[in-house]
Amino acid sequence: MATMFSHYRDGNFFFICSNHAMIRMGQYCLDLTSSNRSVFWLLFSCSHASVYVSSAMASPNLEELFEDSRIIQWDWTLLLLVFYTPLGILLLVMRIFALIQFYLMFLYMPYQPIKRYLLRVCGLMLGVFVNEKHSSKAAAQENAVWVANHCSPFDSIVLQVIAGAPRVTIFPEDETTTAKSGLLKFQPGKFDQHKRNNPKLPVQPLSLKVSRPFPPFAVTVLDSQPWTDAFFLLFSPCTIFNIKFLDPADCREDEELEAYVNRIESAISQDLGINATSFTAKDKIELIKRKRFEAQPPRPVQRSHNRWQVMANQVKEVLPHVPISVILSDLSRTNSVDATVANLVEGVVPFTPEPIVTRVENPPTGSAPSPGPSNYKPAGASSQVQQVSASTFSKLVHERGLSLQERKQRLLRQAQLRYCERHDLQISGINC
Repeated sequence: MATMFSHYRDGNFFFICSNHAMIRMGQYCLDLTSSNRSVFWLLFSCSHASVYVSSAMASPNLEELFEDSRIIQWDWTLLLLVFYTPLGILLLVMRIFALIQFYLMFLYMPYQPIKRYLLRVCGLMLGVFVNEKHSSKAAAQENAVWVANHCSPFDSIVLQVIAGAPRVTIFPEDETTTAKSGLLKFQPGKFDQHKRNNPKLPVQPLSLKVSRPFPPFAVTVLDSQPWTDAFFLLFSPCTIFNIKFLDPADCREDEELEAYVNRIESAISQDLGINATSFTAKDKIELIKRKRFEAQPPRPVQRSHNRWQVMANQVKEVLPHVPISVILSDLSRTNSVDATVANLVEGVVPFTPEPIVTRVENPPTGSAPSPGPSNYKPAGASSQVQQVSASTFSKLVHERGLSLQERKQRLLRQAQLRYCERHDLQISGINC
């Protein structure tokens, strides 16, 4: 953004311009552009001069519309906060008791002028100072709706105090901003009911800014609660509300409500020197949700022990000669039953095979064992525990293919034998 300072002395205008500035005097216009941000000093002798600074203000990001931290200025003044903290706590306690007293007085105070006076006194005790400024065309209208940008949770109370009488006040943004970088988009839905009651819809636009000289605490932050904002209001020595009454506006006969609201929005944003953005209150809510999610610490993924055991049992059924510890170790890396079986079959994971335990039902004591399928055990069953995985990993592709086929045949043979033994079957070519 271009910057410009002007100074008048002895009938001459001194101009300091940087970046990009346009200086017009009469019919002549001089355009200055500085790519290296150098500073030019110009001296003009004239009776009338007008200076226009042209700068295209970039539209701010959504996060720039709000304060993310309560402390907005990190400098040496924070050292004074150490000495001010006891006084701030004392002010906090005294103001809480004063608020209770004023609340009880308002309940039994019948006269509106006295209430207005007490509200101003209460505001002074809370350290709330209001600076009012009226434009040249601003005039009081009894039925005008006050429309202002939203800066803090206390805006409505302050505006009602300076109004003197109950006044309809609208904050079309629906959410607060800092009013330093941009405004949220005004919502025409806020004006529908008032438009039906009065087609002209007289509006008194107000530009609102809130500042806190010391301590450098933001009036409100992105994800703050009303009670925290109230705490810092009572803790701080003063909070300044700068309110400017702009030129009143009326809705034209051929003007749509949305165009009318955009005209009011432009007037307020131009007076504040900021841009009107296309962001809405919903965008702020989504931003708060995203900030909360990012602030959460990452949770470690806790895998169920039962799940690992089920997967290991599945591998064990296919490869019973592989130790369960080797299976669990490889499953922790692959997280896949198929991948672990492939690694064990192809010899990628070395292991020492363990003997396969075959259950044989013992006959009851005192009875002679009768031959039958339940006691049948193939002669070659004990010899079926073989080294299924290859002892070495061949470097030749065809050898690895042959070795894999052999191991598959062995695994199939062992599975067939286990099936016959489990169901007491005698199948030709397998166990008989």
